[in-house]
Amino acid sequence: MKPFLLACFICMANAFAYAQNTREDSLKKSLDLHPKEDTIRVNLFYRFGYPPMPTNLEIATKEIQEGINLAERLNWGKGQARGLFLLAYLQNVSQQFDLAIAAGLNSLKISEAIKDSSLMALVNSFLGAVYGQWGNDSLAEYHLKKALEIANKINDKTQILSATLRLIDFYDDHNLWDKAAKYLAAGLRNSIEQHEESLESSVLFEIADGQYHAHNYMKGIEYLRQALILGNHQNDYHGIAFNYACISRGFCYLKNKDSAYYYANAALQLSKKYNLAKELSDSYEILFTVATTFHNYRTALNYRLILDSLQNKTYSIQTAQRIERAIVKADQDKKDEAARTEQEIKDAETKRIRNLQYSAIATFLLVAILLFWNNRQKQKAKTKIQIAYTALKSAQSQLIHSEKMASLGELTAGIAHEIQNPLNFVNNFSEVNGELIEEMQQELDKGNLVEARVISSEISENEEKINHHGKRADAIVKSMLQHSRSSSGLKELTDINALAEEYLRLSYHGLRAKDNSFQSAMESHFDNAIRKINVIPQDIGRVLLNLYNNAFYAVSEKKNQQPDGYEPTVSVATKKVADKVMISVRDNGNGIPQKVIDKIFQPFFTTKPTGQGTGLGLSLSYDIVKAHGGEITANTKEGEYTEFTVQLPIS
Repeated sequence: MKPFLLACFICMANAFAYAQNTREDSLKKSLDLHPKEDTIRVNLFYRFGYPPMPTNLEIATKEIQEGINLAERLNWGKGQARGLFLLAYLQNVSQQFDLAIAAGLNSLKISEAIKDSSLMALVNSFLGAVYGQWGNDSLAEYHLKKALEIANKINDKTQILSATLRLIDFYDDHNLWDKAAKYLAAGLRNSIEQHEESLESSVLFEIADGQYHAHNYMKGIEYLRQALILGNHQNDYHGIAFNYACISRGFCYLKNKDSAYYYANAALQLSKKYNLAKELSDSYEILFTVATTFHNYRTALNYRLILDSLQNKTYSIQTAQRIERAIVKADQDKKDEAARTEQEIKDAETKRIRNLQYSAIATFLLVAILLFWNNRQKQKAKTKIQIAYTALKSAQSQLIHSEKMASLGELTAGIAHEIQNPLNFVNNFSEVNGELIEEMQQELDKGNLVEARVISSEISENEEKINHHGKRADAIVKSMLQHSRSSSGLKELTDINALAEEYLRLSYHGLRAKDNSFQSAMESHFDNAIRKINVIPQDIGRVLLNLYNNAFYAVSEKKNQQPDGYEPTVSVATKKVADKVMISVRDNGNGIPQKVIDKIFQPFFTTKPTGQGTGLGLSLSYDIVKAHGGEITANTKEGEYTEFTVQLPIS
């Protein structure tokens, strides 16, 4: 991870030294040609600090300071903030951490005053990195979280990804795997969305590393295999060889000898083919580990000698002696094991003869006992079978309960991440209101009613935000409870046509209660040949209600975008096909984008704006239909329609 994160601020200065001198001369000429004190001259000063890294940090720092002074004389706040950030960056490169932090804090103060959110996110991310280098973990974590919060607020994908990766790296360095895990999925999703395969590969490795620490070795191997695919796309042979070695280590933990050797040798062959010096050394090191793990000490000794020769080191006598002792010990263990086996065979034979003697005596008694109990056992046979059957049903119920609890555990892990965002907003705005109330009380004590009213307005706005995000959290929790709530599980004969029509009206009037200006045409086409079928009506009703609500929402959104000539319409149709009943719900809304059609049944995935959907409705519907032995599918065309089809067995 670190090479990707440091790339945000560090460039290769030595490779561009000659070109850099030429550029500095060019910039000085540009300043001479533009003596007028304006924002253009400020930007010319700042170009001394742009990548590639300036070879003369002292000159670059001096010129940037001149630009800051000019921006201050011009009263150009954004220019001051940008210049202070560049200054902080150069001071950090010079390892002047105290000066870098001071300049960064001044830049942050000005960017907050002028409400430049993009610069605020960038500076907070920079301060988090510097505080991390300086060893102040609490402030590092605070600024990195602040950067991510601001980037999310302005939906800046680049800064969201940068802040997310920095947080993952921070928690990784401190072995805080549970906290890093909260951001790994988001980092992976953002890197995929931005087509950053190198970053995606790095995030996959971090996820795999976390799985290894949690002893989930197969899951870790699966993520490393995904990273291998990305490495092949990029022809990143260094990364491919490294991933082979990591996969081999995972199979060592699993005690899978063949796979461990296979991937270790794959790393070795690739390193030899492309002359990858470091990866070649790593390959022999993992081969040494594999051989040692599976007690092939002589082979391990050979790999150790090759590894030390590659690293230009003299083989340690102590290491050789230790491995030789391990080999001798292994040989002695084999001899001891053979002696123990031979003695156990002798003891077993003696015991067998003694048991035969006892058996001869016990056989007579056993026959008598068996005859005595035979009649009674026959009488109890039926009872035992019944008890066994009851125990089997109980075990089956326990297995089903365990499976449900496992599913609920996965749901709880997802909801913990989903609910964190609105709760953070509630906590942050609550803290801010506390500070504003203190300021308002101070202004009231001074008799400054105008300023007090301004502060009270800010408090009121914050309270509205607290209320909004509190309701958002409440909606998520209610949706989660609905998703995990179990019904009575009793099926009954149900008129599907009546059920579909009832819930269509229920959904429409529910939406009308929220927005009485909403109007939509409703159509129904029911197959009267359908008789009552065996279902759980409450659960199928919940499925229909979710589909109707989504359909009415879609036509409402399209109506808001196209007020002229558009007639919102939601229709439902039923049809009997062989031994199945088909229920289709169709709307003429904007449709679902093809790029997300495969994700719509995943928990917490939603195409609705933040605050208007929890992403649990279709997931819940999918589970209910599957539990009935049916299927649910979606057919859509962007800009024209969406149609969901529920297929249920008649019997």
